[in-house]
Amino acid sequence: MELVNLNEDEYNRFEQKNPKGSFYQSVLQKKYYEDSHQDSYLLGVKEKNEVLLTALMRKIKSHTGDVYEIMGGPLVDFENNNQIIAFFLKELHKYLKKKHAYYLRIVPNEKTQRVENNGKVVNYDLKNYSSLYFAEGFIYRSFEQVGYVFATPHYEYQKRIEGLNKKTLFQSYSKKAQYSIKKTYEFGITTRNISYDELEMFHENTTKTAKRLGFYDKELSYYQSVYRTFGDNAKFMIAEINLSDYIGHFQEIIRNLKDKIDQMILIDSKREKPTKTRQIKELRSQVEQHEKRIVQAKKLIEQYGKKINLAGALFFIQPQEVSYMFSYTNAEFKNFYGPYRIQADMLEFALKEKVPVYNFYGVSGDRSGHDGVYEFKKGFQGYMVDNMGAFILPINKFRYQFLQTIKKIIRRR
Repeated sequence: MELVNLNEDEYNRFEQKNPKGSFYQSVLQKKYYEDSHQDSYLLGVKEKNEVLLTALMRKIKSHTGDVYEIMGGPLVDFENNNQIIAFFLKELHKYLKKKHAYYLRIVPNEKTQRVENNGKVVNYDLKNYSSLYFAEGFIYRSFEQVGYVFATPHYEYQKRIEGLNKKTLFQSYSKKAQYSIKKTYEFGITTRNISYDELEMFHENTTKTAKRLGFYDKELSYYQSVYRTFGDNAKFMIAEINLSDYIGHFQEIIRNLKDKIDQMILIDSKREKPTKTRQIKELRSQVEQHEKRIVQAKKLIEQYGKKINLAGALFFIQPQEVSYMFSYTNAEFKNFYGPYRIQADMLEFALKEKVPVYNFYGVSGDRSGHDGVYEFKKGFQGYMVDNMGAFILPINKFRYQFLQTIKKIIRRR
């Protein structure tokens, strides 16, 4: 066996045969790094010209030294190939010593736990896997310890859609999610993949949402680089509503309701004892509710115009999963349920493309009912997974230990 740099074709062929995969399609991710002026490497272990393992590694420059990182790898069936991973880690250690690296960080695509919506917990035993890293001198760090809040989430919410069809997919959602999605069709909400020129608008909205909720947003240059690099493998979806059509829809409903009311009044007028009083009252109540919607819509037109951008989200399309990433919701329009429509349409897209897993991505892990993001995603009836964390290998041990000691002293102060 030998550690080598792979070409794109070799890497792609291996990744396609091993759909467990890393977070992004690695060759495209490498192009994104290049577009962002970051050094990266398509590494592999080969034996007799056969690729046995792959990993995408990037270099992160810092004032303390060069940090090398592998996210979502290495890609190999560890249950049957412990020897290959052990060889890879040992050779990579030698490789990075020659490059005078500061340290290596590996965040494997492994899960320690799966939590169903009903609270059932399934734990995965990764002791043997972890022992491969410990044998080479790696230190385990949880996501909290490593400070990796934004790069990859501690917890993810996922849904397997393999074997479903359009009807059973919709039926698999909670009643609340089904209701919200139905409303988006009633309101005439549509979704579309935006153009490159609209990315500035997309970024303005993600920034606004990030400030409101107190989380981190990417720079505009990130979205632009993703759009250029990933092409059809990234979708920037937005949900929109045409308020003129919305008003017209409810005006038509009101006309039909009033016709029914007139017919019932006519029927009752010919009887000694009215029988339609309760139904007439219910229909009039419906008319009042729809008239309120029309009044609200007209006020929104005066303020925002006829077409309104309700919500948006970035998705990465991979053979093994569709991943839901950065998003925004314009809070003043939340009653139109835009985010539900985006998720519903993208779940149908994943189903059509025969992608087995839909990844709603990060949640806080709080299942008490206080995490609104988790409750929203939970409505699509999936499951939560607990990601493994990170393994750190100090290459320059003296510098690493010295700087870690300094950090501890600073934190104490």
